[in-house]
Amino acid sequence: MRIRSWNKRLHCALAAACLLPVVGLAQSGSAAAASAVAEPPSAAAVDAAVEPPDTLVDALTCRTPNAALPGLLTRLRRERPADFRQTERQYATPRMDLYRLARPVRAWGHESDAVVLTDQRVLLAVDNPLEQAVGLLEQELEQTRAAPLSGALDDMHALVIYPGDHPGLENRVLLGCEYRTPGLLLLDEPADDWNPATP
Repeated sequence: MRIRSWNKRLHCALAAACLLPVVGLAQSGSAAAASAVAEPPSAAAVDAAVEPPDTLVDALTCRTPNAALPGLLTRLRRERPADFRQTERQYATPRMDLYRLARPVRAWGHESDAVVLTDQRVLLAVDNPLEQAVGLLEQELEQTRAAPLSGALDDMHALVIYPGDHPGLENRVLLGCEYRTPGLLLLDEPADDWNPATP
């Protein structure tokens, strides 16, 4: 299975308007300075622009702090009980749970109502072919390079994208964040002991 991964080196390269090969696979005008100082936004405008944090979107986009990872599934169930109450499908090799969301979520330039959790990854399952999904992802990274991922992609976090090959995930692409924390098992939740994964 081909897996593409982006890391801090790629993010730095995007800032220089170029893409670098990563994980063995090649990945495929400035505005004039304003002469006047802009007025600062009003407090009401700032409040309207600030959205509350979304635990799922943060996890998909590598923004979940390492210390908060062990209880991630518990928080998702508390914040989105209709979405994470029960898996739609479980897989054993590797361990993966597929959840269907009541409303689609957007991350990395894609939108989907299907989320896959593995022991170290939080992924969005999208219907686009791999090359199209990679193109949309690169487009999103390019458009948000000014201030998108400060500190999000480093040695402990990687953006991954690869085709799904499990039953129910064929012809779908999985993309999201891999958390490279030693010993991390996102799927180990005491509440799930009654429902073991099946192949």
